[in-house]
Amino acid sequence: MPVKGGLSDETAALLEPTAVALHAVRRTGLRVGDTALVLGAGPIGLLVLQCALAAGAGAVALLEPQPVRRERAKQLGASVALDPMQEDLAARLREALGALGPDVVFECAGAAGTLAQAGALVRRGGTVSLVGLAAGPAEIQPGAWLAQELRLVASLGYEREEFALVQDLLLEGRLASEALVSARAPLRALPDVFERLHSHPDELKVLIDPRA
Repeated sequence: MPVKGGLSDETAALLEPTAVALHAVRRTGLRVGDTALVLGAGPIGLLVLQCALAAGAGAVALLEPQPVRRERAKQLGASVALDPMQEDLAARLREALGALGPDVVFECAGAAGTLAQAGALVRRGGTVSLVGLAAGPAEIQPGAWLAQELRLVASLGYEREEFALVQDLLLEGRLASEALVSARAPLRALPDVFERLHSHPDELKVLIDPRA
């Protein structure tokens, strides 16, 4: 699909993950005024945060252990960005999102334990969106999900029309994908880039420029 005029090369390079995030939000049926919680502030999590706000979410909170990523989440519109290990987590989330809990929880961390955490934090009758892909099995408590009447929605990829929609949202300034770029590197530096991503969890998105 052609890229619309007015988008930079760097923004165009991030259209695919942005469309993935938009698809995840649309799959949940999130409504204007709903509250949401995003688990994980990697590139997809930060894009889901922005897409939820663009869809009309009244407030979006985020959980992330890395302080640099939490700060970026606040810059991108998160009502609150919390360390998931802090003791007053439930109280802080109630303060930010209301006593009932978030209407939608997006699992974007791709960790086995966070799916169960999503079910524990979402409100009764709410929706858990599975966006991240864990490497191993994940366990939940079926009885708890049944009692809470939770809805699980999985999201993979995007639809063709969403690739066009994200371009409009970016041109309108409602999404800021380039804010996720933490570094740029030439193609010859690719091995070093992978090593840095592995050893520096505060890195977000490294763009490789084959022209450099």
